[in-house]
Amino acid sequence: MKNYLSFGGGVNSVALYLYFLDNNVSFEAVFVDHGTDWPETYEYVKMFKDKYPLTVLKPSIQGYNNLYKYCWFKEWVPSPLRRWCTDKFKMRAIHKYCQKPCWQMLGIDFGEQKRAKMSSSKGFENRFPLIEAEIDREGCKDIIRSHKLPLPIKSGCFICPYQRVHQWKELRRNHPGLFCKAVELEKRNMEYRKRQGKTPMFLSMSKRSLQTIVDEKQRQIFKEDEYPPCNCGL
Repeated sequence: MKNYLSFGGGVNSVALYLYFLDNNVSFEAVFVDHGTDWPETYEYVKMFKDKYPLTVLKPSIQGYNNLYKYCWFKEWVPSPLRRWCTDKFKMRAIHKYCQKPCWQMLGIDFGEQKRAKMSSSKGFENRFPLIEAEIDREGCKDIIRSHKLPLPIKSGCFICPYQRVHQWKELRRNHPGLFCKAVELEKRNMEYRKRQGKTPMFLSMSKRSLQTIVDEKQRQIFKEDEYPPCNCGL
């Protein structure tokens, strides 16, 4: 069966790609561009693709290939409970593209064994080569450094509910336009849920609004703690 590497542009999937090269494993790496990753991830994927073969797919859900635009249309925000966004805007595109039966190689490292879920369905079977080789997060970084490549940031959407508070603040500081889009989406969902008689749902798992998380009225101690001007006035 053919090996397909689910490539997200983060430390683990980059390390797994290079690990396969080092060990002469035959595989095809697949990256799904749903238009909502952090800019740094897109920059890294472009750099990586210039050096190594990488298949780039586009999802298509109700005519949308962009997760943010789909959320705006539906008046939704990604949910940490259902994780529908991963299914619709990543897994479906991969499953449609791959030749079945096949192995789906996932970059979960040795220190994340609890996340690994064995699955065999519709011609797909998950495998976790980093766990099998007992390679942890630091081992992944060592592999990347051994190939003289920079370390990527943690991959993920800029509207991912799993982001921690410091990541939301980093988004506001480094990409104020994207932060504004996240705030606008959160507000749109709030209004939708209010019309439906439902309780509020925040983008952050901290159960606070993004505007509360990034409080620009707080006293800044260092210059690097300050936020740049934002066009939408947030």
